Amino acid sequence: MTATEADDPLDAELAAWNHAFSELELPWRWDAKTFRHLESIAADHDLVGTYVERNQAHLLRAYEKAFLRDLVHSARDRYRAELRAGG
Repeated sequence: MTATEADDPLDAELAAWNHAFSELELPWRWDAKTFRHLESIAADHDLVGTYVERNQAHLLRAYEKAFLRDLVHSARDRYRAELRAGG
């Protein structure tokens, strides 16, 4: 974790999401503007599902929204756990 991530919760949150996308080889990258917009429009705080519906809808022909959401959340949660463990 960098000093910036420790100092700014938004930076830490974005780092976790973007790390998950990278780990899953998804060509997505969220910045603060994108993240805040998703937070303002996502039903039930389903940021990934809302993002996919609005920006990657073609993926929904092959995958269920819940599957994609759960996959990204798992990768994000692993990253957070690694940071907490000092890795």
